[in-house]
Amino acid sequence: MPSTRMIIGEAATDELAKEVIAKMHEHIRVITGLIQHSILVEEGGRMVILITDWSSREECLTYHASRGYRQFVASTQHMLVGDYVVKLFHNKTSPN
Repeated sequence: MPSTRMIIGEAATDELAKEVIAKMHEHIRVITGLIQHSILVEEGGRMVILITDWSSREECLTYHASRGYRQFVASTQHMLVGDYVVKLFHNKTSPN
């Protein structure tokens, strides 16, 4: 079953929000197994959301446990107010 993963973070400043977004763009290029992604930025705010779609929950969890993801978090965590919030969803685009 397809899965969607959402990571949500709030940058400490407007400039840091731009840096987090740039890091997300860089990071997305090196992820394997990804079907598609979206980067959402709060209108008038500093909240940033990275949504990734995967063909299976297992691929999503493999990525979540990967060194690349840990490196992404380590490179951006200091730019945030608090920690990232990560949510996993079943993709129910079909009636099954």
